[in-house]
Amino acid sequence: MKIVFVTTQSPLQSTLIGRVMPLAQEFQKMGNEVTVLVHEENVATPSRSPLYKGEKSQPKLKIIGPNPFERTAGGKKRYSGLRLIWTMKMNAIRAAWQLIKEKPDTVIIVKPLPENTLAVFLAKPFLKKTKIILDVDDFELEANQLTSLLQRAAIHASERAAVKMASHIIVATPFLGDHMQLLTGSKIPVTLIPTGLPLIPLSLDGERDGVRGILVSPAGTARHTMLFAGSVSISSGHRVDMLPEILVQVRKRVPDATLIIAGTGDDETALREQFAKLGLQDATTWHGRFSLDNIGPLMQDSAVLIDPIDASIANRAKSSFRAALALAYGVPIVSSNIGIRTAMIPATLHARFFAKPGDATAYAEKIITLLQAPVSEKDSALLQDASTQYQYNYLAQVYYNCIV
Repeated sequence: MKIVFVTTQSPLQSTLIGRVMPLAQEFQKMGNEVTVLVHEENVATPSRSPLYKGEKSQPKLKIIGPNPFERTAGGKKRYSGLRLIWTMKMNAIRAAWQLIKEKPDTVIIVKPLPENTLAVFLAKPFLKKTKIILDVDDFELEANQLTSLLQRAAIHASERAAVKMASHIIVATPFLGDHMQLLTGSKIPVTLIPTGLPLIPLSLDGERDGVRGILVSPAGTARHTMLFAGSVSISSGHRVDMLPEILVQVRKRVPDATLIIAGTGDDETALREQFAKLGLQDATTWHGRFSLDNIGPLMQDSAVLIDPIDASIANRAKSSFRAALALAYGVPIVSSNIGIRTAMIPATLHARFFAKPGDATAYAEKIITLLQAPVSEKDSALLQDASTQYQYNYLAQVYYNCIV
């Protein structure tokens, strides 16, 4: 079967790395012919997703145009006005032409945004036998930096147009499931498939009860290192602006506590300046982008994973990559009881792991407790046992059953 993902991101952006490429790769392994339509970065676009270095089975990546922004030292500089409209219009036309040439059996609209929704709309009259699937992993009206009512109206309209074309809708969280059920009047199938992780490679630490993964250090020997792994962008729902205050408060009680930040994003420069202002440069390590090849050692060297969020609609709608990491590696995580995290983290660990949303002091208290009294091997095993349903070898099969 020919499957084409129509996206509005480059291979370096989070939805491609964390959701689209893992699914595309699993579909390719099943014997399908998979193509992913992507944007080109203003840096060298890799031939494969950074998370899949060394893997042999790869879908095709087809560049259909540039991102509608430029990356600068201060973050993304987004296009506006006629330049934005022209860039998105030409990308949509090129994507539509690619779809018409490929004549896929299934088209997956990744995020119901104006550009890729228009591309599928333009190609649809030529794809009479093609099944159209909508994949939603964000509440786009809240997850994007919108500067005008016109932009909000465009996203609002594209979402409804994508829903109307779709024969099945895949959502990443229960919130998005409820939203799509309301939009469709329950007339179109809606299936919850969270954003997960590939099967974690076996570590030198061995194998526990047939579950491939890495366990944290035994109780009492965990290091006083915290880890944030993911996009350093507040607009994406990641409250990285809380990290400096969290670190300040943790170090008052645990003076040797340190923080590793793995990832990049719009707010990296501002966040570096904030740490410097508080004199925390020596307590902070900037790792940069990570892959599955190097996230293992980072997780192993960290006592606590931090997932700072607030109670906004954007966070209720998002999957949590960090929660999936915590499960896969059996590492404790401090986050909040928001959205899909409630279902992902075992209920018996909620009291230890969940802090008041958006409250740096509450986060610091939970982290201090975990640093001073690390989780047991039993709790670590409980996390890993819960990870099975969030691994892509399982999720992709559920997804595939929805699109065939």
